[in-house]
Amino acid sequence: MQPAAFVSIAASVVRIEADREQGGLSVGSGVTIAPSTVVTNCHVTRDAAAIRISGGGNLWKVTGQYADGAHDLCFLHAPSWNGRPAMLGDRDSLQLGQPVAAIGFTGGTGRTLRFGRVQALHSLDGGRIIESDTAFTSGASGGGLFDASGALVGLLTFRMRGAGGSYYSLPVRWIRERLPGEGQWADIHPHPEAMPFWQRDAETLPYFMRAVPLLVEGRWTELIELAERWSAADPGDAEPLRFRGEAMQMLDRPEAAVGAYTAALALGPDVPSAWYGLALAYAVIGNALASERAGMRLADLDRDLAARLGEVIKGLAVSR
Repeated sequence: MQPAAFVSIAASVVRIEADREQGGLSVGSGVTIAPSTVVTNCHVTRDAAAIRISGGGNLWKVTGQYADGAHDLCFLHAPSWNGRPAMLGDRDSLQLGQPVAAIGFTGGTGRTLRFGRVQALHSLDGGRIIESDTAFTSGASGGGLFDASGALVGLLTFRMRGAGGSYYSLPVRWIRERLPGEGQWADIHPHPEAMPFWQRDAETLPYFMRAVPLLVEGRWTELIELAERWSAADPGDAEPLRFRGEAMQMLDRPEAAVGAYTAALALGPDVPSAWYGLALAYAVIGNALASERAGMRLADLDRDLAARLGEVIKGLAVSR
Protein backbone atom coordinates (compact mmCIF):
# COMPACT_ATOMS: atom_id res chain seq x y z
CA MET A 1 0.00 0.00 0.00
CA GLN A 2 1.45 3.35 -1.11
CA PRO A 3 0.61 6.68 0.59
CA ALA A 4 0.13 8.41 -2.78
CA ALA A 5 -2.77 6.10 -3.58
CA PHE A 6 -4.74 7.52 -0.64
CA VAL A 7 -4.40 11.23 -1.40
CA SER A 8 -7.75 11.50 -3.18
CA ILE A 9 -9.42 9.06 -0.78
CA ALA A 10 -8.37 11.17 2.22
CA ALA A 11 -10.55 14.05 0.96
CA SER A 12 -13.63 12.06 1.99
CA VAL A 13 -12.45 12.19 5.63
CA VAL A 14 -13.50 15.42 7.34
CA ARG A 15 -13.01 17.11 10.70
CA ILE A 16 -16.06 17.24 12.99
CA GLU A 17 -16.55 20.17 15.37
CA ALA A 18 -19.29 19.87 18.00
CA ASP A 19 -20.28 22.75 20.30
CA ARG A 20 -21.07 21.02 23.59
CA GLU A 21 -24.24 22.08 25.39
CA GLN A 22 -22.29 22.43 28.66
CA GLY A 23 -19.62 24.51 26.93
CA GLY A 24 -16.41 23.72 25.11
CA LEU A 25 -15.68 22.03 21.81
CA SER A 26 -15.57 18.34 20.96
CA VAL A 27 -13.44 17.46 17.93
CA GLY A 28 -13.38 14.23 15.94
CA SER A 29 -13.40 12.86 12.41
CA GLY A 30 -16.04 11.71 9.96
CA VAL A 31 -16.30 10.09 6.54
CA THR A 32 -18.40 11.34 3.64
CA ILE A 33 -20.48 8.35 2.51
CA ALA A 34 -23.21 9.93 0.36
CA PRO A 35 -24.08 13.39 -1.01
CA SER A 36 -24.32 15.79 1.96
CA THR A 37 -23.97 12.84 4.38
CA VAL A 38 -21.13 12.12 6.80
CA VAL A 39 -20.85 9.27 9.31
CA THR A 40 -19.00 9.60 12.62
CA ASN A 41 -19.04 8.15 16.13
CA CYS A 42 -21.85 9.19 18.46
CA HIS A 43 -19.33 9.64 21.25
CA VAL A 44 -17.95 12.57 19.22
CA THR A 45 -21.32 14.35 18.92
CA ARG A 46 -23.55 13.08 21.77
CA ASP A 47 -23.12 16.31 23.84
CA ALA A 48 -23.54 18.61 20.83
CA ALA A 49 -25.93 21.52 20.59
CA ALA A 50 -24.46 22.45 17.18
CA ILE A 51 -22.21 20.58 14.73
CA ARG A 52 -20.00 21.70 11.84
CA ILE A 53 -18.00 19.85 9.20
CA SER A 54 -14.57 21.19 8.28
CA GLY A 55 -13.70 20.20 4.72
CA GLY A 56 -12.34 21.74 1.56
CA GLY A 57 -10.97 24.69 3.53
CA ASN A 58 -14.40 25.78 4.83
CA LEU A 59 -16.90 25.06 7.60
CA TRP A 60 -20.25 23.51 6.72
CA LYS A 61 -23.29 23.57 9.00
CA VAL A 62 -24.88 20.26 9.98
CA THR A 63 -28.66 20.59 10.01
CA GLY A 64 -29.73 17.01 10.78
CA GLN A 65 -28.56 13.95 12.65
CA TYR A 66 -29.54 10.29 12.81
CA ALA A 67 -28.13 8.46 15.82
CA ASP A 68 -27.67 4.81 16.73
CA GLY A 69 -26.05 5.32 20.10
CA ALA A 70 -25.74 1.65 21.07
CA HIS A 71 -23.58 1.00 18.00
CA ASP A 72 -21.79 4.39 18.26
CA LEU A 73 -22.89 5.43 14.76
CA CYS A 74 -24.10 8.97 14.05
CA PHE A 75 -25.00 10.14 10.55
CA LEU A 76 -24.80 13.89 9.87
CA HIS A 77 -26.69 15.85 7.18
CA ALA A 78 -24.93 18.94 5.81
CA PRO A 79 -26.93 20.10 2.76
CA SER A 80 -24.24 22.41 1.36
CA TRP A 81 -21.35 19.94 1.79
CA ASN A 82 -20.47 18.50 -1.62
CA GLY A 83 -17.41 16.42 -0.72
CA ARG A 84 -16.66 13.27 -2.64
CA PRO A 85 -18.18 10.19 -0.94
CA ALA A 86 -15.96 7.26 -0.08
CA MET A 87 -16.62 3.96 -1.81
CA LEU A 88 -18.20 1.52 0.65
CA GLY A 89 -16.58 -1.89 0.86
CA ASP A 90 -18.40 -5.20 0.73
CA ARG A 91 -20.16 -6.21 3.93
CA ASP A 92 -17.87 -9.10 4.88
CA SER A 93 -14.90 -8.77 2.54
CA LEU A 94 -12.15 -8.41 5.15
CA GLN A 95 -9.76 -11.24 5.92
CA LEU A 96 -7.34 -11.74 8.79
CA GLY A 97 -3.91 -10.34 7.98
CA GLN A 98 -5.29 -8.09 5.23
CA PRO A 99 -3.54 -4.69 4.91
CA VAL A 100 -5.61 -1.64 5.87
CA ALA A 101 -5.11 2.12 6.12
CA ALA A 102 -6.47 4.42 8.83
CA ILE A 103 -7.19 8.08 8.03
CA GLY A 104 -8.34 10.53 10.71
CA PHE A 105 -7.63 13.87 12.31
CA THR A 106 -5.20 12.73 14.98
CA GLY A 107 -5.29 15.21 17.84
CA GLY A 108 -8.02 17.03 15.94
CA THR A 109 -5.50 18.84 13.74
CA GLY A 110 -4.35 17.54 10.34
CA ARG A 111 -5.19 14.26 8.65
CA THR A 112 -2.92 11.34 9.51
CA LEU A 113 -2.46 8.23 7.37
CA ARG A 114 -1.34 5.02 9.07
CA PHE A 115 -0.95 1.50 7.65
CA GLY A 116 -1.42 -1.83 9.37
CA ARG A 117 -3.14 -5.20 9.17
CA VAL A 118 -6.34 -6.81 10.38
CA GLN A 119 -5.52 -8.75 13.54
CA ALA A 120 -8.95 -10.13 14.47
CA LEU A 121 -12.62 -9.92 13.48
CA HIS A 122 -15.06 -10.04 16.41
CA SER A 123 -18.66 -11.04 15.66
CA LEU A 124 -21.25 -8.64 17.12
CA ASP A 125 -24.84 -7.82 16.17
CA GLY A 126 -24.61 -9.15 12.63
CA GLY A 127 -21.28 -7.47 11.88
CA ARG A 128 -17.62 -7.98 12.72
CA ILE A 129 -15.72 -5.47 14.85
CA ILE A 130 -12.33 -4.97 13.22
CA GLU A 131 -9.24 -5.22 15.40
CA SER A 132 -6.12 -3.91 13.67
CA ASP A 133 -2.72 -2.43 14.46
CA THR A 134 -3.40 0.79 12.53
CA ALA A 135 -2.77 3.26 15.34
CA PHE A 136 -5.03 6.26 15.95
CA THR A 137 -5.52 8.64 18.86
CA SER A 138 -7.94 11.26 20.16
CA GLY A 139 -9.51 13.26 17.33
CA ALA A 140 -9.34 10.39 14.84
CA SER A 141 -12.51 8.75 16.22
CA GLY A 142 -15.00 8.56 13.38
CA GLY A 143 -12.25 8.46 10.76
CA GLY A 144 -12.03 5.83 8.05
CA LEU A 145 -10.42 2.41 7.83
CA PHE A 146 -9.78 1.59 4.15
CA ASP A 147 -8.65 -1.49 2.26
CA ALA A 148 -5.98 -1.55 -0.45
CA SER A 149 -8.53 -0.64 -3.14
CA GLY A 150 -9.53 2.50 -1.23
CA ALA A 151 -12.92 1.17 -0.12
CA LEU A 152 -14.19 2.10 3.34
CA VAL A 153 -14.30 -1.05 5.47
CA GLY A 154 -14.64 0.39 8.96
CA LEU A 155 -15.00 3.44 11.19
CA LEU A 156 -12.13 4.15 13.63
CA THR A 157 -13.71 4.03 17.08
CA PHE A 158 -11.84 2.91 20.21
CA ARG A 159 -8.80 1.33 21.82
CA MET A 160 -8.90 -0.81 24.95
CA ARG A 161 -6.52 0.15 27.73
CA GLY A 162 -3.71 -2.31 28.25
CA ALA A 163 -4.37 -4.01 24.91
CA GLY A 164 -1.02 -3.07 23.39
CA GLY A 165 -1.17 -2.16 19.72
CA SER A 166 -4.80 -3.10 19.06
CA TYR A 167 -7.33 -0.59 17.71
CA TYR A 168 -10.99 -1.23 16.96
CA SER A 169 -13.25 -0.10 14.10
CA LEU A 170 -16.96 -0.48 13.48
CA PRO A 171 -17.86 -2.60 10.42
CA VAL A 172 -19.03 -1.08 7.15
CA ARG A 173 -21.96 -3.52 7.27
CA TRP A 174 -23.44 -1.49 10.12
CA ILE A 175 -23.01 1.72 8.11
CA ARG A 176 -24.70 0.24 5.05
CA GLU A 177 -27.61 -1.18 7.04
CA ARG A 178 -28.26 2.01 9.04
CA LEU A 179 -27.83 4.69 6.36
CA PRO A 180 -30.87 6.96 6.96
CA GLY A 181 -33.48 7.95 4.42
CA GLU A 182 -34.46 11.55 3.68
CA GLY A 183 -37.29 11.56 6.24
CA GLN A 184 -35.23 10.22 9.14
CA TRP A 185 -33.12 13.28 9.98
CA ALA A 186 -33.66 14.79 13.45
CA ASP A 187 -32.65 18.22 14.76
CA ILE A 188 -29.26 18.57 16.39
CA HIS A 189 -29.50 18.01 20.14
CA PRO A 190 -27.46 16.22 22.81
CA HIS A 191 -27.82 12.44 23.19
CA PRO A 192 -26.57 11.85 26.75
CA GLU A 193 -28.18 8.40 26.74
CA ALA A 194 -26.10 7.31 23.72
CA MET A 195 -23.90 4.81 25.56
CA PRO A 196 -22.03 2.65 23.01
CA PHE A 197 -21.53 -1.09 23.45
CA TRP A 198 -17.82 -0.65 24.21
CA GLN A 199 -18.43 1.68 27.18
CA ARG A 200 -20.90 -0.53 29.05
CA ASP A 201 -20.40 -2.03 32.49
CA ALA A 202 -17.80 -4.81 32.51
CA GLU A 203 -20.44 -7.52 33.00
CA THR A 204 -22.34 -6.49 29.87
CA LEU A 205 -19.43 -5.86 27.50
CA PRO A 206 -19.09 -8.15 24.46
CA TYR A 207 -17.18 -11.32 25.31
CA PHE A 208 -14.10 -10.34 23.33
CA MET A 209 -13.79 -7.12 25.34
CA ARG A 210 -14.04 -9.01 28.61
CA ALA A 211 -11.43 -11.52 27.46
CA VAL A 212 -8.68 -9.06 26.52
CA PRO A 213 -8.08 -7.62 30.05
CA LEU A 214 -7.92 -11.15 31.47
CA LEU A 215 -5.34 -12.04 28.81
CA VAL A 216 -3.28 -8.90 29.41
CA GLU A 217 -3.33 -9.37 33.20
CA GLY A 218 -2.53 -13.09 33.04
CA ARG A 219 -5.74 -14.18 34.77
CA TRP A 220 -5.72 -17.54 33.03
CA THR A 221 -8.27 -19.45 35.10
CA GLU A 222 -10.80 -16.64 34.76
CA LEU A 223 -10.10 -16.49 31.04
CA ILE A 224 -10.83 -20.21 30.68
CA GLU A 225 -14.10 -19.82 32.60
CA LEU A 226 -15.11 -16.88 30.40
CA ALA A 227 -14.19 -18.83 27.25
CA GLU A 228 -16.45 -21.68 28.37
CA ARG A 229 -19.42 -19.33 28.87
CA TRP A 230 -18.63 -17.67 25.55
CA SER A 231 -18.53 -20.99 23.68
CA ALA A 232 -21.83 -22.03 25.27
CA ALA A 233 -23.43 -18.75 24.14
CA ASP A 234 -21.97 -18.94 20.62
CA PRO A 235 -20.84 -22.49 19.79
CA GLY A 236 -19.97 -21.56 16.20
CA ASP A 237 -17.40 -18.93 17.19
CA ALA A 238 -13.74 -20.00 17.05
CA GLU A 239 -12.50 -17.06 19.12
CA PRO A 240 -13.28 -18.34 22.65
CA LEU A 241 -11.49 -21.60 21.83
CA ARG A 242 -8.44 -19.63 20.72
CA PHE A 243 -8.43 -17.71 24.01
CA ARG A 244 -8.82 -21.02 25.87
CA GLY A 245 -5.82 -22.43 24.00
CA GLU A 246 -3.64 -19.47 24.97
CA ALA A 247 -4.66 -19.75 28.62
CA MET A 248 -3.92 -23.48 28.65
CA GLN A 249 -0.53 -22.82 27.10
CA MET A 250 0.31 -20.26 29.77
CA LEU A 251 -0.79 -22.68 32.49
CA ASP A 252 1.75 -25.19 31.10
CA ARG A 253 -0.93 -27.52 29.79
CA PRO A 254 0.18 -27.88 26.14
CA GLU A 255 -1.94 -30.99 25.44
CA ALA A 256 -5.09 -29.10 26.44
CA ALA A 257 -3.87 -26.15 24.36
CA VAL A 258 -3.55 -28.41 21.32
CA GLY A 259 -7.13 -29.56 21.83
CA ALA A 260 -8.45 -26.01 22.13
CA TYR A 261 -6.54 -24.70 19.10
CA THR A 262 -7.57 -27.72 17.00
CA ALA A 263 -11.22 -27.10 17.89
CA ALA A 264 -10.84 -23.41 17.06
CA LEU A 265 -9.34 -24.20 13.65
CA ALA A 266 -12.19 -26.59 12.88
CA LEU A 267 -14.50 -23.55 13.10
CA GLY A 268 -12.11 -20.95 11.65
CA PRO A 269 -9.41 -22.62 9.53
CA ASP A 270 -7.74 -19.38 8.45
CA VAL A 271 -7.00 -17.79 11.84
CA PRO A 272 -3.21 -17.15 11.95
CA SER A 273 -3.05 -16.75 15.73
CA ALA A 274 -4.64 -20.19 16.22
CA TRP A 275 -2.09 -21.82 13.88
CA TYR A 276 0.67 -19.99 15.76
CA GLY A 277 -0.62 -21.31 19.08
CA LEU A 278 -1.04 -24.83 17.74
CA ALA A 279 2.48 -24.93 16.31
CA LEU A 280 3.93 -23.63 19.56
CA ALA A 281 1.94 -26.10 21.69
CA TYR A 282 3.14 -29.01 19.54
CA ALA A 283 6.72 -27.74 19.87
CA VAL A 284 6.41 -27.65 23.66
CA ILE A 285 5.09 -31.22 23.68
CA GLY A 286 7.97 -32.30 21.47
CA ASN A 287 5.97 -33.19 18.36
CA ALA A 288 8.29 -31.51 15.86
CA LEU A 289 6.52 -32.84 12.76
CA ALA A 290 3.08 -31.58 13.80
CA SER A 291 4.62 -28.26 14.83
CA GLU A 292 6.32 -27.90 11.45
CA ARG A 293 3.08 -28.64 9.59
CA ALA A 294 1.17 -26.04 11.62
CA GLY A 295 4.00 -23.56 11.04
CA MET A 296 3.85 -24.12 7.28
CA ARG A 297 0.11 -23.40 7.28
CA LEU A 298 0.78 -20.26 9.32
CA ALA A 299 3.38 -19.11 6.78
CA ASP A 300 0.73 -19.30 4.05
CA LEU A 301 -1.45 -16.92 6.06
CA ASP A 302 1.00 -14.57 7.79
CA ARG A 303 4.72 -14.71 7.02
CA ASP A 304 5.64 -12.16 9.68
CA LEU A 305 3.92 -14.16 12.40
CA ALA A 306 5.51 -17.35 11.07
CA ALA A 307 8.96 -15.73 11.33
CA ARG A 308 8.20 -14.77 14.92
CA LEU A 309 7.13 -18.35 15.64
CA GLY A 310 10.43 -19.64 14.28
CA GLU A 311 12.39 -17.42 16.67
CA VAL A 312 10.27 -18.52 19.65
CA ILE A 313 10.71 -22.21 18.81
CA LYS A 314 14.49 -21.71 18.45
CA GLY A 315 14.46 -20.15 21.90
CA LEU A 316 12.65 -23.19 23.29
CA ALA A 317 15.27 -25.51 21.84
CA VAL A 318 18.10 -23.48 23.36
CA SER A 319 16.50 -23.40 26.81
CA ARG A 320 16.09 -27.17 26.97
